[in-house]
Amino acid sequence: MVGELAGAADIMTGATLARAVEPAAGEGRGTQKLCLNCGAALMGAHCHNCGQKAHVHRTLHEFGHDILHSVLHFDGKIWRTLPMLFWKPGDLTRRYVHGERAKFVSPLALFLFAVFLTFATFNWLVPHGASSVTSPETLESVRKDYQSDRKDLQDIIAALEAEKKASASAEPGDMERINSKIARNRKLMQSLEDGRGRELRQMEIANEKFLSERRKIDADIARLETSIEEARKTGQPTKKLEDELRDAKIAARVVSTAAGGLENSFEENSDWNFTDLEFPGVDTLNNAVKTGMKNPQLLLYKIQSNAYKYSWSLIPISVPFVWLLFFWRRRFKMFDHAVFVTYSITFMMLLGIICAVLINIGLGAIGGLLLAFYPPIHMYRQLHHAYETSRFGAAWRMCVLSFFAMTALTLFTMLIIGLGAT
Repeated sequence: MVGELAGAADIMTGATLARAVEPAAGEGRGTQKLCLNCGAALMGAHCHNCGQKAHVHRTLHEFGHDILHSVLHFDGKIWRTLPMLFWKPGDLTRRYVHGERAKFVSPLALFLFAVFLTFATFNWLVPHGASSVTSPETLESVRKDYQSDRKDLQDIIAALEAEKKASASAEPGDMERINSKIARNRKLMQSLEDGRGRELRQMEIANEKFLSERRKIDADIARLETSIEEARKTGQPTKKLEDELRDAKIAARVVSTAAGGLENSFEENSDWNFTDLEFPGVDTLNNAVKTGMKNPQLLLYKIQSNAYKYSWSLIPISVPFVWLLFFWRRRFKMFDHAVFVTYSITFMMLLGIICAVLINIGLGAIGGLLLAFYPPIHMYRQLHHAYETSRFGAAWRMCVLSFFAMTALTLFTMLIIGLGAT
């Protein structure tokens, strides 16, 4: 429930910020003669001097309407903007760049709203229960608590059953009271089984899978170490085997980290570092990785928080890549590329939300197809119509831009991981 409330709050916060970027237009009504803010004579729904609406409400109903209006309405522009963003993104980009601003939600306003909606949706869809993998100590503690609570309920039910047999000739009211207690405790037992019991079984299955994977990797490490020793004895090259061994050891540490044996694993392998790399700041990076490995939950939280706060950096990261596709065409300005990038990223986030919801409700095939095939089609259509290129020009730029998009996303990921680790 807390996750849903937090998600709703995120949506409302995002809409409010987007509303600040995209101010109200065309909402005023009433017969007020003077502006209540600056005193200027009114000549329409808004003051021509300061921009305040002529109609100033003081009712709870209107206050609630403002909230819903901020979240869902965007002055009606949203219903003109979204269909064009999804099917005619190039027309939307070109028309906004060329001055048709009042008809559509601005790129930044829509981007801010999409960011908050994306994080709110994924926080809602991703379960916030026990982690998929748990340390052995935590798992044992959860198991003991569950077994203790289950035994307490079994003892209570057994005592009530014994009381029921001993009171066979008791008053009907007493028997009804005992039966009611038995039914209530059995219901608690069923809730315990359905809730914590199922959660414990899922934790045990997940841990067993990771332990099984770790055993396979350990077997590979032993095999590779034996092969290296034999190769050295016979004078054969060992570089390929040593590379495989290093990868296997890294995989073992990753599995140990995910399985919760993080601290012990790192202490056992305290010599693992970046000493084979040589570049400025390698020691700082090594220390940051150690810190992150010792507290992975904190690292994940910081990465998520940074992705949320610094999502806007995707725009300046991506704009130079789009500029490279048109740098010889002087009529296109950096502003044009910024509008293109902002609308494009916004669309990708909204498409991600739609696909995640489809997958969550059991329509994974449709969500997967949309996610796999529609982004390049959308890029092509936006390039073709926004920059008025030929079909061939849009096609080759779409291919290059797909690579650029992955590069920009990689840079953004490195940024938020670096900020989280340090």
